[in-house]
Amino acid sequence: MATLVYNNAGKTRNKKLKPQLERLLTDAAGAVGIDKVSVTSGGQDRIGTPNARRTGSTRHDDGEAADIQLLDDGDVLDFDAQRSRFEAFVTEAARLGATGIGAGVTYMGTKTIHVGFGTKLVWGAGGRAVNAPAWLKAAAAKGWDQPPAVAALAKAHIGRNVVMARNGLKLRGGPGLDFGHSTTLKSGLELTVTSFHGAEGEWALVDLDDDGQLDGFVFAAFLTPAEPEDGPS
Repeated sequence: MATLVYNNAGKTRNKKLKPQLERLLTDAAGAVGIDKVSVTSGGQDRIGTPNARRTGSTRHDDGEAADIQLLDDGDVLDFDAQRSRFEAFVTEAARLGATGIGAGVTYMGTKTIHVGFGTKLVWGAGGRAVNAPAWLKAAAAKGWDQPPAVAALAKAHIGRNVVMARNGLKLRGGPGLDFGHSTTLKSGLELTVTSFHGAEGEWALVDLDDDGQLDGFVFAAFLTPAEPEDGPS
């Protein structure tokens, strides 16, 4: 399971998030193989609160939204360098109920995104929907359109599959983030999926050498079926 940490002490938006949003963020991160969510800007006082400490729009009021960074093995992810990781996270967050999502190079840089509740909208620079990056709009729309039971599996199936994670896919000792990883499988590697595990079948048990020996678990959303030797039908 992914963990959530607060790094918003001393900020104007220095309050904690609603428990529902905390759970959404950790569930979305855990589902796509991200270890930690760091809240850099959290909740704030609602308009009208005596001595209110607040800034900007009302989306952050009462912990309804957060500006966050995603960390893996202690490294902060960058959506320019690790786009597929962010796309997967945004899709899962949208699927789980996030309705306000913002990101952009000239909005909060390439390592921070906004995720929360409120009016269903994606945006970029200036808080404007017209400036929302194409990848962000597509990832959010995919999550809003997907039913929960099939989202995690994506295209993976029993049999031969190909790793599609741009920066590689961790091979873990069990079906969850609490299991350590022994290696990172390169994008394009072909492997055999023998079964699915987890609440929604989101973890694939794999055989790397197609020799009947099991090697570990990977997150199924980053697999796609291998084409047959005579090409696609």
